[in-house]
Amino acid sequence: MILPEDGSVVCVGKVERNPDFVALLREMAEIHDRKSQDYAQDNNVYSNFEYAAAISAAFTDPVDRVFATMIGVKLARLAELGKGKVPNNESVEDSHKDLSVYTVIWAAYKRSKARVQTTLRVPSLRQ
Repeated sequence: MILPEDGSVVCVGKVERNPDFVALLREMAEIHDRKSQDYAQDNNVYSNFEYAAAISAAFTDPVDRVFATMIGVKLARLAELGKGKVPNNESVEDSHKDLSVYTVIWAAYKRSKARVQTTLRVPSLRQ
């Protein structure tokens, strides 16, 4: 199967059995290419994941690592856009707001976990 730029589907040696599937793959590729320009270095399409992994590696709690990863991905985007790239999707300000939201959600998560820990403590009946 070949996905030419003109949007057509070319199957080598057989008839395309699922053109909707192929169309979705093409749409996904277009979205990936557009978003990748904002998030990854030009010479390393995985740089945003590597950046986020480096940040999350500092945490041992699995949920903290997820929050750190989400924040790391946004920081990687801001780092790339800070090099003069023009955003293709959301604005730089939107990324700053996303970072703030992730941080507040993380703080709320920690607060709720602390509350559950306090609630689960059973007072000792021994005097």
